[in-house]
Amino acid sequence: MNLFINRSTSLLISLMFFSTISFSANAERLSVMVESVLEKHEDIVNAKKELEEANRDVTDALLVYAPDLSVKWEGGQNDKYNAGSPSQIDGFDTYDWTWKQKIMDSGASMADVRNKNLAVEKKQLELITSRNDLLIEAADAYLGLIKASEKLEASVAAEENTRQTTGQEEIRVQVGSGLASDVLKAKRQLASAQKTVISDEKSFKSAKYTYEKLFNVDEVNLSALTKPRLAASTLSMVPESMEATVEIALANNRDLQIAKIDVETARNDLTSALANFGPTIDAEAKYSDKSDASHTKGSHYEEQIKVTVEFPISGIYMEMPSYLNDRSALDRAINDLALKERDTIKSAKEAWVEYANARTLLSYSENEATIAKELLTIAQKERAADQTDAAAVLAAEEALESSLKDLSDDSMSLLTTVYEILDVINLLEPDMVEDTTKQGTFNTPS
Repeated sequence: MNLFINRSTSLLISLMFFSTISFSANAERLSVMVESVLEKHEDIVNAKKELEEANRDVTDALLVYAPDLSVKWEGGQNDKYNAGSPSQIDGFDTYDWTWKQKIMDSGASMADVRNKNLAVEKKQLELITSRNDLLIEAADAYLGLIKASEKLEASVAAEENTRQTTGQEEIRVQVGSGLASDVLKAKRQLASAQKTVISDEKSFKSAKYTYEKLFNVDEVNLSALTKPRLAASTLSMVPESMEATVEIALANNRDLQIAKIDVETARNDLTSALANFGPTIDAEAKYSDKSDASHTKGSHYEEQIKVTVEFPISGIYMEMPSYLNDRSALDRAINDLALKERDTIKSAKEAWVEYANARTLLSYSENEATIAKELLTIAQKERAADQTDAAAVLAAEEALESSLKDLSDDSMSLLTTVYEILDVINLLEPDMVEDTTKQGTFNTPS
């Protein structure tokens, strides 16, 4: 009977995994999958396009100080009849060369240039944010699938152990069947183990679908997934205390930097609004070569150089509403910056607490799993020597299953907390997701 059970269980496990998994020659490491998704994901592509557009906007803003050069030709016929002048001209040609130059606009153009450069910085930070958000999401999907598969594997093994220990195959019981209480307890334990398998199988499928959607693949090679290791250089960048984390976050956090850029942008907008009350100075030079034009026979040329100074008198009242709105926008940006500073402090503290707790929990989970394995071994030996009952063995098996699941959770949670704390202090880079060498940390086997 035990041989039949073992074969049936092996077949069940094989069907469960091989029906959803295809095998490939190349290992689907986290670093490889992250690199792939960062190259092709729509969010990254769009963020890069927006950065390119922002750079072109800077060039466009700087061109306001470039000379405006133009050449114009006019030609046609200009006849005069019954006039006092004896001349009658059949045709004419005119060439105009014009040069215009902005000299001063009370700082409006320079404020626009500064804003365009700030927009580039903001787009660069937003690109990093999109990249890191996607990186962490990819790591969660990758690790989540490994974790779900390990939990399912532990549940299947626990169910098999429950069958062997209790000697039960069928969980259905009729009312008034007269079964002994120990048999009923055994059936209940088997039913509980089967429910756990069903629940974990659902979680596994959900994690698999999440993986396939994010990485845009049709099938998953589960055997090629490996728990990533963190390089010592990556771990050395994690602050040693909550206070240090807050300090670095206040200096480097991207959201905080974006809020500061918004304040500077609002100040430049206010400068531009103030410029509407000031004078503007423009220069223009024009050279015209005319042949038989303006009813004048023969060729001649004209030159014109002028400087225009304009004072917007009506701007005192026409531009005032816009100025007041820009001043209000600056006040709002400053208030938003103060809120973002508090949010950054909170995020940094939470990231540090999550990391510290995950590190502590992992050490406890490793020790708990080791103890659970030893206790199960002892219980199995005592059961074989008729020194304990089946309930004790089942309890030890359940404890081992629970500890292995906790170990899987905690070992991978620590990885994601490292990613998140490095993201909060703006030090996370794609090559930090794992160390592809044999050395590393946090690759805790289940």
